[in-house]
Amino acid sequence: MRWSRFAAVVLLVACVTLMLTGSTSANRKFTLRLPWIINSQFAGVYVALDKGFFAEEGIDLEVRPGGIDKNSITLVAAGADDFGLHDAGSLIMARRQGMPLKAVAAFFQKHPGGLMMLKSSGITQPKDLIGKRLGYQEGGPFTLVKAMFEKEGVPLNKVKLVSVKYDISPLLTGQIDAMTVYVTSEPVTAEEKGFEVTTILPYDYGIKTFSEVLFTRDKIIAEHPDVVRGMVRALRRGWEYAINNREEAIEILSKYDKTIDKKREMGQLVREIPLMITEDTKKHGLGFMSREGWSQVQEIFYAQGQLDKKIDIDTVFTTEFLGLK
Repeated sequence: MRWSRFAAVVLLVACVTLMLTGSTSANRKFTLRLPWIINSQFAGVYVALDKGFFAEEGIDLEVRPGGIDKNSITLVAAGADDFGLHDAGSLIMARRQGMPLKAVAAFFQKHPGGLMMLKSSGITQPKDLIGKRLGYQEGGPFTLVKAMFEKEGVPLNKVKLVSVKYDISPLLTGQIDAMTVYVTSEPVTAEEKGFEVTTILPYDYGIKTFSEVLFTRDKIIAEHPDVVRGMVRALRRGWEYAINNREEAIEILSKYDKTIDKKREMGQLVREIPLMITEDTKKHGLGFMSREGWSQVQEIFYAQGQLDKKIDIDTVFTTEFLGLK
């Protein structure tokens, strides 16, 4: 009898401890940190949240916008958030720095970093930039543009580099001939101002890297694999719905930030969708990743000096939760 009472007390203490620590998936709230402020780039996330797709997976999720001082990689690595979205190259560099982060799905198969020119410039391919003025910001799209130039035989010293800010005015006023941009965003701004523009995407020239990568800590994967799998499924459903119901997706987005310009966000969403759909995603589903793809990203960043030493690429991603056949 005394043993039965003791066992009952132990069981009661264990249950209370679980309730207080939230160590099980069922009674724990999870967070997803975005890499930037609310915009169409995350339409699939907010559709999944609004439609209850995360809840249907048993996940109590809070979506937290990012910003200049809210980096999803550092916040997830530090344990302040559970999941995050970011680009593949940055995750490889984070792993090289010892951060225990791992990618579980990649929703933008083509990184949107590239070049924008006025249509009147006549620039349509990388070699056309020889002797031209290129406005750039370090990192991001410029890394991919440099890799594209190298692959296409365009010597960087034959291009007139001009350091610029994120304002596209220098291009619109003729101070530069081309500018590094995200092809899903700045072109929309230019067209709103009445300018016809063209873009060049490094991905189309063999610089194949990706973004909007869902990642988490190794510990989350080990302790809550059910949640990780549910996150991937819910985000897939969210993006599939957003792709097929674009206007509703933007309306849903506006519920979470009433200040957004719906017309502008639609313009961006229209440009983002082609970056998500490839032959691989048609065959395997949204979020597809492969070892070959991750290896290519590492080679690009290593060749461009963004990575001082290569890592074991298998440590930075897993396809376990994609349901690949």
